Amino acid sequence: MVRSLLKLYLLVMLAAAAAVIGINKTFIPLFHDIITAAERENRKGYVFALQHYLDQFPGARRDEGLRYLQAHALERFDMARATDIARLDASQQRDLHDGKLVLSRDGQHYYVPLHDGSILHAATVDSNNDLRISVVGYSLIALATLLSIVTWVWYHWRDLARLQQAARDFGAGQLSTRAKLSRRSNITELAQQFNEMAERIEASIVHQREMMHGISHELKTPIARLEFGIALLQSGGGGAQAEARQALRLDDLRKDVRELDELVTELLTLGQLEQGATPMLLMRVSVSELIDSVVASVANDVADQQLTLNAGTGGPVGHHVCDPRLVARALLNLCRNATRYARSAIRLHAETDAGGSLRLCVEDDGPGVPPEERERIFEPFHRPDASRNRHTGGFGLGLAIVRRIVLLHGGQVTLDSSDSGGARFVITLPPMAEPGMLAAGAAPRVA
Repeated sequence: MVRSLLKLYLLVMLAAAAAVIGINKTFIPLFHDIITAAERENRKGYVFALQHYLDQFPGARRDEGLRYLQAHALERFDMARATDIARLDASQQRDLHDGKLVLSRDGQHYYVPLHDGSILHAATVDSNNDLRISVVGYSLIALATLLSIVTWVWYHWRDLARLQQAARDFGAGQLSTRAKLSRRSNITELAQQFNEMAERIEASIVHQREMMHGISHELKTPIARLEFGIALLQSGGGGAQAEARQALRLDDLRKDVRELDELVTELLTLGQLEQGATPMLLMRVSVSELIDSVVASVANDVADQQLTLNAGTGGPVGHHVCDPRLVARALLNLCRNATRYARSAIRLHAETDAGGSLRLCVEDDGPGVPPEERERIFEPFHRPDASRNRHTGGFGLGLAIVRRIVLLHGGQVTLDSSDSGGARFVITLPPMAEPGMLAAGAAPRVA
């Protein structure tokens, strides 16, 4: 702190000294006319006294009068020579001719016209008293400046120390630590930025912890089933019935392996989306063809559940710029989610508004989602209640993937109740700039 204070103080004092020198060197030449007029007014009586006094010493006695005058004055007096007058500019010479006092450009000399036509020259002399007063005055200014800087730096340094301690505590693992500074602090905005950063980091770490907990929980079940199935295979006996049981167990093991593979695939997809590792391939696509491709991909699931899927568009829905692969994946996840909970029907609808935004709606007639759970439904591994749990299928990652895809497009996804009481998911994609090379009408491939 002391080093920073000294640097700041030296910088301020150097700037102040430069300003004082600059004022002394430049102000008199810049404002010479104004200063000269002020000197004439201030020295009226003095000039009159000089003229009246020297009139008593005409001709050869002028030197005698100057000696008497010099003995009682700090200024140096002499009679101006022609060379001195020649150094004055035209306006100054004109003022002398008119009988006016003239001040030199540097403010150190002045010329007084006398009644006999001669000109008195006077040069100011700095006295020791003036020097001492200047030293005392500038010392007081330097001291006041030092006290002001010390006060300002102390408050500034105190707040920086608090912010530093908050950063140290946060780095030590106390994620709830926040910098608490007064609104009048000089670093209030910096503290707010730190607090916002800390909140984001804390949320990210908490999210990662919940993800790890969810991953561990999801992996335990298929791994336990695999271990149990392997143990049963190892303990199996001979005969046709034992072989049949082993075949069934092998089929169950294959299902568990596929379930593990699907879980890992979903986790990798979500991780890539969250890290921005999945590049967006924007192109101009036909919305109707996008809907048709999703309907074709989910048709078997709908048929297996004996459901009805109604798909259509409303209004002048034509083309939209997006990544068709990702948007189709999001719609497919929503449709597969609906097949798990719908009682009889699913509806997929697309429309555009006057601003060019695309709205994609997927709704079902299932049990719906309680209002208090609708915000958390998009979190990984989150399942609201018994009606939407692990046994209905899925890993709790599909809706999290939907949200990440929508955010990549700068849009939003919301959840409310459908007219039949089920869940209605609405994806809103804002209009995007059309890329340089377009694949107009290209239908996306849905995995």
